[in-house]
Amino acid sequence: MSRANGLIRVNDHGPGHPLAWIVWSVPAFFFLYEYILRIMPGIIEKDLEHEFHIDEATIGGSLGMYYFAYAPMQLVVGILLDRFGARVLLAGAAVICAMGLIVFSMSSTTWGLAGSRFLVGFGSSFAFIGAVYVAMVWFPEKQIPLLTGLTAGLGFGIGIVGELFTTDILGTPPAWRSASLILAIIGMLVAVGVLIVVPHRPAWYLDRTGIDEGRTMKRAMHGLLEVMSRPAIWLISLGCALMYLPLPLAANWGPRTVSELIGRSDMGSSELFAWFYLGVAAGCPLSGWLSSRIGRTRPILLAGAACICGLTITLALLSNPSQTEIAMILLAWGAATSTYVLGYPLAAELCPRDAHGSAIAFVNFVAMMLAFGYVWLFGVVVDAFASSRGHIPHAEPGDFQSTLLWTGVLVGLAVILVGLVRSHRPKTG
Repeated sequence: MSRANGLIRVNDHGPGHPLAWIVWSVPAFFFLYEYILRIMPGIIEKDLEHEFHIDEATIGGSLGMYYFAYAPMQLVVGILLDRFGARVLLAGAAVICAMGLIVFSMSSTTWGLAGSRFLVGFGSSFAFIGAVYVAMVWFPEKQIPLLTGLTAGLGFGIGIVGELFTTDILGTPPAWRSASLILAIIGMLVAVGVLIVVPHRPAWYLDRTGIDEGRTMKRAMHGLLEVMSRPAIWLISLGCALMYLPLPLAANWGPRTVSELIGRSDMGSSELFAWFYLGVAAGCPLSGWLSSRIGRTRPILLAGAACICGLTITLALLSNPSQTEIAMILLAWGAATSTYVLGYPLAAELCPRDAHGSAIAFVNFVAMMLAFGYVWLFGVVVDAFASSRGHIPHAEPGDFQSTLLWTGVLVGLAVILVGLVRSHRPKTG
């Protein structure tokens, strides 16, 4: 069957046609690829710190430029997806990621490091939202929580490979410059794959949602304003942003923090963090499946928020934990964290159909803005604890432990925020 005939078949059928899985698979792979780019600096954070001769606060600020670009772009991404669809946007985003990796491979200053992370964050901002949006176009509404969970699970699953095989892949010391060039080539191949496999939005989807392909950007922006005017969307967004915090922690500070807590090398702690990503990777589709099965998302979000809070505090308060204890807590921590993905379909459910892209993007915007601030603030708080205890210039394990405890208390606010949400479908749209 030719590509043209295949696209005609999938366009002629309604949502849920078997070929829709192929259409969704390439954007899902883009998110998997993007997540490699997100976690790689965290795995080699200490090496970057030594090579660039900078402290924890400075490296946190440089790596946090990823989120500085990623977060505000979410507002733009949602509008663009609602207006133009995903095909060309995702292809262009993959190219920008590749450009950022090339800059990263040539960086010799903190400005180059920060600039490269900004470019990668800019391109990556389209990946997850684009994949979920493609699922919303090509699948029935009842399957969206499952597809959202599968998308996230596939992406986060690569974290297992990254944490377990970093030493084998990058070597010792890590050859991160050459690895960045190889990843840049893969990014260009992703762009080509999107253009070949992902069709334009079908007529039946436009009819179902009431989207006019000729509508102006002003009308698309009105959809975002409609999303932002709903108090429930703010509650969902802030709650999910707090539930999401273990992920930027894992990607940027996790291996370093665990290495301080148990006295193991960063690379060894990175291998332990594979358990966290296993929990996230398995929990995302499981959460989505459970939500689709029972037809509700809010109870799962509430349970997840409470568990994240408790496990973060437990990890911080453990005295002389064994590697097995750390691994089991990280596994449970990842599974609990995975429930945050249900905030996306819940937000879309509470918004007009022609603003679904803006709804899921706004949830991601708030999460990434908080993640950006958190990545920087974690380093600042560690330095503050170290300074107050006379540990400067080198922070000690207790400083990381106190900062992790502070994180657990912060995540506990998510229980209150999600608890205030009342799920119902809006009458407008």
